[in-house]
Amino acid sequence: MKKIEPITDPKAVKSSILLFKQGALSLEDWHVLTQGLYSKNSLLSFQNDWQVFVEYCREVNVCPLPAAVTAVRRFIEAKSTLRKASSIKRYIITVSMMHRVHGLSDPTRHREVRFTLNKLYQEKADEADQATAFHYHHLQSLHSKLCTSDRLKDIRDLLIWTLCFECMLKRSELAAIQFEDIIKTEYGFTLQISDTSMALSPEASALIELWFEMTAITDGPLLRRINKHQQLGDAPMDHSSIYRVFRRAAEELGVQGTLTFSGQSPRVGASQDLSDSGLTIKEIQQQGRWKSPAMPAQYVGNKQARDEAMDKFKRKLDKD
Repeated sequence: MKKIEPITDPKAVKSSILLFKQGALSLEDWHVLTQGLYSKNSLLSFQNDWQVFVEYCREVNVCPLPAAVTAVRRFIEAKSTLRKASSIKRYIITVSMMHRVHGLSDPTRHREVRFTLNKLYQEKADEADQATAFHYHHLQSLHSKLCTSDRLKDIRDLLIWTLCFECMLKRSELAAIQFEDIIKTEYGFTLQISDTSMALSPEASALIELWFEMTAITDGPLLRRINKHQQLGDAPMDHSSIYRVFRRAAEELGVQGTLTFSGQSPRVGASQDLSDSGLTIKEIQQQGRWKSPAMPAQYVGNKQARDEAMDKFKRKLDKD
């Protein structure tokens, strides 16, 4: 965390606190608050994380700034069932920064909060290793069941499962896909993620065609929220929405009592399926766009390769 000087003028502090209590603020507001020390992506993270905390505080009718120790502790407990430890850690970093910048006592430093966080980290240790694998046969079963549906939600969710598995997408990558990232070619469609262009299968291309036909979207987010009346919204999918889509996959497959899928599950399952088909850890790493072979090695059960890769990656970071 970069050193941001606290606001010292009492009037400016009061004004800023009133502003940030609202939650929904522009990137320019965050740029000013953080004194221009952070990139746009970092500001987007702060903006999203603070909004999550403010919305929780509104739900339970407590003040977000300054926040009480109990409110922060209960926030962690509430989000621990839906979020990964890394996401919750990021939330707490943002909450801490907001209090320090405004010269307020930092509730995240209290022993109750630290104890709750440490307990959470222990419970979620090696969370990725524990993620249930979502395999190709799971995707095939869901496709057979839902591909002829005329319900918007069925086609959207099937498209999500398909893209996540075929392209080994992270939740953040999935949520960020825009209409223009889907490119039609003479062979079907490709998906552009950062600098990588991935050809989609005929099944995925057919779902894209159907999705465009049903929604008539021509710009903006590819995957969006759908209300209970089957009406498509403008807002993109968030992490909670994606979590619910993968929880639904287990329900549709009739395995909700034994398997719990998460947004990480397709990357785990695809890694294992690719390994079973003969691909090397290095090839799986490239296909999944990992910086290090450590994670795909862990997913396919190669602990020695994972540990060696992790040590090598850490040494590289130290040199950098």
